[in-house]
Amino acid sequence: MTGSSNTSTYPSLPQNVSEKEFQQRQFQLSLARTSYNYMQSYLEGVPLSADLPKGEEFSLAYEAKVLPVFLRLADNFKSVVLDILEEEIEGDFPEDAIKKIEEAYSKFEEKKGSWHLIDEAKDIIGILESLSAIPEALRKLKNLPKDIKKLVTGMESLIKEASREGPTAMLKSTLYDLLANHQYLTATSKEDYKKLFKSLPAPQTLAVERKPWMNPEEEPYEQDWFFGYLQTGGYNTTNLQGVRLDDESDKYSVALSTLTEKFPVTDKIFQAVVGDDTISLRKAAQNKQLYVCDYSMLDGAKSCDNHGKPRFVAAPIALFYLNPNPVQGFPGQGEVLQPIAIQLQQKYDAETSPIFTPNNCSDANDENGLKWRTAKMLVNVVCAIQHENVAHLGACHLTIEPMVVAAHRQLSEQHPLLKLLIPHFRFTLNINDNAIHNLVIPGGVVANTVGLTVESSLAMVAEARAAWRWDEQCPDRLFQERGVDEASLPQFAFRDDTLLLWNAIKDFVSDYLKIYYQDDAAVSNDCELRGFINELVSPLYASFKGMNGLVAPNEEGEPYRIESLDYLIQIVSHMIYLAGPQHASVNYAQYPLMSYSPSVSGCIYHAVPTRSDEIKTEEEALKWCLPLDIALYTLSFEYLLTGVQYDTLGHYSDDPRVPYFADPRVDEPVKDFQERLSLIEIEIRKRNKERPMPYLFQLPSMVPNSTSI
Repeated sequence: MTGSSNTSTYPSLPQNVSEKEFQQRQFQLSLARTSYNYMQSYLEGVPLSADLPKGEEFSLAYEAKVLPVFLRLADNFKSVVLDILEEEIEGDFPEDAIKKIEEAYSKFEEKKGSWHLIDEAKDIIGILESLSAIPEALRKLKNLPKDIKKLVTGMESLIKEASREGPTAMLKSTLYDLLANHQYLTATSKEDYKKLFKSLPAPQTLAVERKPWMNPEEEPYEQDWFFGYLQTGGYNTTNLQGVRLDDESDKYSVALSTLTEKFPVTDKIFQAVVGDDTISLRKAAQNKQLYVCDYSMLDGAKSCDNHGKPRFVAAPIALFYLNPNPVQGFPGQGEVLQPIAIQLQQKYDAETSPIFTPNNCSDANDENGLKWRTAKMLVNVVCAIQHENVAHLGACHLTIEPMVVAAHRQLSEQHPLLKLLIPHFRFTLNINDNAIHNLVIPGGVVANTVGLTVESSLAMVAEARAAWRWDEQCPDRLFQERGVDEASLPQFAFRDDTLLLWNAIKDFVSDYLKIYYQDDAAVSNDCELRGFINELVSPLYASFKGMNGLVAPNEEGEPYRIESLDYLIQIVSHMIYLAGPQHASVNYAQYPLMSYSPSVSGCIYHAVPTRSDEIKTEEEALKWCLPLDIALYTLSFEYLLTGVQYDTLGHYSDDPRVPYFADPRVDEPVKDFQERLSLIEIEIRKRNKERPMPYLFQLPSMVPNSTSI
């Protein structure tokens, strides 16, 4: 101990305080370890907080942010339910029967008195036959009071549950129960789904600005350019990988021979779609022009029925070509990611698992293109399932949670690193606790809106966590590992925008940490930091793998050590990036891009199309889509999660006159960080003017500090 710091109210490293202060810090940590603990029994291999420690609960200010979103959601929900109920009343009312009575009586009136007794008898029989339909029609109407009673009871139950258990409680099956067992909730047209947004703003999917190069006969979301753009500027951009020749493939890119072994796209098919007989798959892979989304993680997953309706699973593969030439129906400037082919299962079969293409050149019995459109939609559904289970829940919420626990167990309240991380960990344990008790449970949101069994969903999370490696997931490495770095794929909206945020965060973290750590020796001598790092990598605690910048122990049982300030900056920057920008990219895209069921949903309600199947009309294609009640449930869930933003990245105080950081040396780095973020906002808005559709989810103003919703 080198003596007391200048001001005890400022953060300090444990090696720079008096013995008395050091002991006080140790006592405070011993108390913290009684509150912050792990459990692994809920989800094997995924450490979670054992409970919700005091001080981690939602604040009144947070609940004040949630309330207006909930009220708007509830107003839309109520309006839609009343509209559907009105349609039911109109449908049950014996209008046709009454019309037939009127027509029959009119005929009788015309003829009576003219002594046409036989005709009059026939007309009287017609009146009586029409009257016979009335009792059955009236019997249908007698259900109306019960329906209204159920609606009112359900609404009361919903409001009570939300007020008692918090914002995510409303996402359980109570919401569905308001509409359960109404048979008129099968969509007959795409307009039925649009009506679900009665008092809510139209999602981005339905508000895409039409441009001259777009196909005027299709909705923008139905077009190939949109499907290609979703892979780099959509709701889940984590699955696109480069396809390379066998001797050139990176760890997370895909070897061409491995791909075509299970997905036998030929040069003939490829050339027919591209319209260029000089290009081959091998040449495209060599030129870094071939990309794939392979959803092998869904292979073998189990679906579950929902309210008596069967649901299905697909494990598709979608191939894309980075076309350097302008293509009809695509933006006219620069290279475009053109969809080439889709196979809806992992194993090819000419009948049960054929290859679908935009022009039916694969002979998939798809002359009108509706199978191709359906195949794209089913890829979107599976992408959404992977999004909710892995990219969102697993890679963000549940990855950050053990970091929060470890930080509070090992870093004292006076430690500068904990002071920095607290705003980026705010409310994460509470929102995750709500998710565990209200979402990932039988009858919860996962069971209703994600078409897998809860067991299959959790298995996906566990498998992804087991494969997660810290250093490889850093954005300055990840895109290159996947073969989608700028040298390979010039236009990638999420990558290009998120790297701006990553670099800004890293520079800010560097400026902040260098206030307290002057060199590598200061890092090595920090016993609290050493405990934090060791708990992060210990299989008994947070169990993270792939921190290759640490110093491995010389002997078994010794802790890992961190001896590099640069690597500490990398680790801390990654934590803040995960909590803010990465989570924002998947969370805040949900309502804009995932709420309109004919484009994206989380369930498949019909077996995937085979070669023999025919889809003759757009209305027939709706059988793969959600029932209207589940669609309303889904968009309500997504509106809530997308509508709440507690704070803004880089802004740490609600009152500019009372800074969050007491240490005045931090003022300048914070101001520089905020100024940098403002310039990034301007840059992204400029980029969005040139994009076929704005990418909104890395705008700094739309990124919170923490995973708080």
